[in-house]
Amino acid sequence: MRHQFKFLDMFAGIGGFHHALAELGGVCVLACELDSEARNVYQKTFEEAENPGIIVENIRDLTRADPANEMSLLSREEVRRRVPDHDLLCAGFPCQPFSKSGGQQGVRDKTRGTLFHDLLQIIDAKQPTYIFLENVRNLAGPRHVDTWHTIVSSLQELGYQLSAEPLIFSPHLLSPEMGGAPQVRERVFILGVRNDKSNGQLKNILDFHRDLNEKVFWNPDQWKIFHYLDADHLISDLPDYEISENESMYLEAWDYFVANLSQDLLPGFPIWAFAFRNSPALEDGMPAWESGFLIKNSHFYLENRGFIDSWTKMKWGKSRLTVAEFPVSRQKFEWQARKHHPGKTGRTLKDLVIQFRPSGIRVKPPTYLPALVAITQTSVVGPLLRKGSDRYRKLTPIEAARLQGVPDAVYSRGTVTARAAYKQLGNAVNVGLVRKVAEILMGCSTANESRQSEMSFVAR
Repeated sequence: MRHQFKFLDMFAGIGGFHHALAELGGVCVLACELDSEARNVYQKTFEEAENPGIIVENIRDLTRADPANEMSLLSREEVRRRVPDHDLLCAGFPCQPFSKSGGQQGVRDKTRGTLFHDLLQIIDAKQPTYIFLENVRNLAGPRHVDTWHTIVSSLQELGYQLSAEPLIFSPHLLSPEMGGAPQVRERVFILGVRNDKSNGQLKNILDFHRDLNEKVFWNPDQWKIFHYLDADHLISDLPDYEISENESMYLEAWDYFVANLSQDLLPGFPIWAFAFRNSPALEDGMPAWESGFLIKNSHFYLENRGFIDSWTKMKWGKSRLTVAEFPVSRQKFEWQARKHHPGKTGRTLKDLVIQFRPSGIRVKPPTYLPALVAITQTSVVGPLLRKGSDRYRKLTPIEAARLQGVPDAVYSRGTVTARAAYKQLGNAVNVGLVRKVAEILMGCSTANESRQSEMSFVAR
């Protein structure tokens, strides 16, 4: 059942909200995005829509006479004239520090000078039926209690019902039929319904919130990341996503380690090659966690000394370096793939997902991925996860987009560089999760059969 409604897409990014709401019958009447590269992707994506709407660069073009002047706030009537009528306002808004105390306008006055205040101006002037805001999980954390209270209270002052408790969820905990995706991406959602338009939606939201805490919608270990990967021969710019010679060297050394260590179970604690000593190198004042890892690694070394002594003398890669000559962060290794390789038989890195982190090399099962972030930490997939492949590589922008529920066509156009695409996707909302939450908010639904066929990516 598709519902025709109009929406505003504020701080729109590449259009995650737009994709989700359009599937529910929504028509975007105005979008706003400051970043020029993201705005370019947005325009290219939706320019052929039946009603592409208007896209503006700066939200303050809608709320101020002079966007650069903090004192030039427009009246409610003027904002009302500049902003089209709409039923739903959505925004992945920036979280900026609020003032510690309000003025004559009450709690809402704390938001002055922030972009959230500009959102409130539009909400106050246009009074949409629904408010759908999204932000990072930390917004609802203990360090931001006052900020959270200000946001909720400000919207309540404008005449909206909403839950005082944060709705936090991640797409990897939803089934494919519910719009889930194999990516850990916890976000907080702020959902509001105008008091005079409320018809049980708040109860639906609270029930969904309760279900999130009490029910298991989907076992995330059932995800198979290879469904979202392309065969290497279909990637025209494949060399751009191959890892460096040094990174290959590090993985070669650690793959040999996990494959040939006789111990059936690898440690759950971080393995530190520089800590393979007869006795741990403890120092006064050392944090308990650090001394604990040094002690554990020393014990692990003593249990496997014969193999480890041999391994540390081996030389790897074209540079012929020993593990002791690797950067310290590449001497650190975290094995988090016990569910996929519960014992020694067949143990390898080649069918796993790898992250090169500042804190070390982390390997995980090929089920769901960590949150998309900047290109420097883009997940690496092993060669056994793609047909006909013999090397590790990073996710392509198109594959990363699939983890956000974004159609292939968005990055097939070559509109932006890979670096810009990773940044945009790292800041984007997950389309399937937004669609599911919007269904709860507005009490509407849409068939997912076409969506599921579109999202079937088994190595084409």
